[in-house]
Amino acid sequence: MFGLRTALPGARSLVASTKSTPINAFHTSASALARPRRSRKDIVIQIRKNNLQKQEKKRLDFEASTPDYIIGKQTEFTQSLLRPQSVFQAPLAAIKPATPEPTSSNNEEDASTKSSGFAFTTSSSSPSIFSSSSRTPLIVSTSNPSGYQHFLTEQEADLIFEKVPHVQVQELMVRSTLVNEKLQLPIEQQKAELVRRITALENGNAKQVTLENVRRAREAFQRAEGDTGSPEVQAAVMTVRIQNLHNHILNNKKDKHNYRRLRMLIHQRQTVLKYLKKTYPERYHVCLDRLGLEPRAIEDEIVV
Repeated sequence: MFGLRTALPGARSLVASTKSTPINAFHTSASALARPRRSRKDIVIQIRKNNLQKQEKKRLDFEASTPDYIIGKQTEFTQSLLRPQSVFQAPLAAIKPATPEPTSSNNEEDASTKSSGFAFTTSSSSPSIFSSSSRTPLIVSTSNPSGYQHFLTEQEADLIFEKVPHVQVQELMVRSTLVNEKLQLPIEQQKAELVRRITALENGNAKQVTLENVRRAREAFQRAEGDTGSPEVQAAVMTVRIQNLHNHILNNKKDKHNYRRLRMLIHQRQTVLKYLKKTYPERYHVCLDRLGLEPRAIEDEIVV
């Protein structure tokens, strides 16, 4: 025994470490390392939970990607439409006192007119409202309205409000030699500016704004001059009315009558666009892009 300890100096430390270490720590059997076995019922429950989580995630992703069935995306056409709130809040042009240019006429009538503060002609054709000495002559600065009522176009407005005053002055000068062009032209321009204000959308109502938007929709989507019945024009006009009703309902939650009308218009637009898809697929996709709508908003079931 003494010789064995001498030959193996580390045997004593090995025996001591073996005695102090628990035997179970070196156990390597499969039964000790195996996971606890689950029943078939627990496995089925866990699979069902995983499936429900996947379905919920798909549902949330589908709802997040759902397009707006009413408004859609902003496009060049939808941005060009007028909103009654922005139209009625736009300021009109300011009214400034007139600064008539002095004339070199030595006529006694012109001199008496200047001394009394008049800036208008003294001919018999002048209106009586400008004959008061206490009234300061006014010139209305040119305003830039958002549009005009009664389907008045920009070309027609330019003809009426810019060119007609000059033509009217020329006619008055032909009729009477007492008419001075420099004095009469501000009067005619003021008349034209007053008519401009009357016909401006800023002095209209919400119905006039809607009619102006309908006119713009027809001009933007018509396929020929005077086209008012093509599917694109019908869908564009319905989009204008849908946005108008949608803005109205946002401010009037209890208006059930218009809420029903909104649903009817949405489904009518869906029917028209489905017909366009069936007959002219290329025109269908172009129309959707211009209206800011997605195919899902037309082809899927709509719940409003």
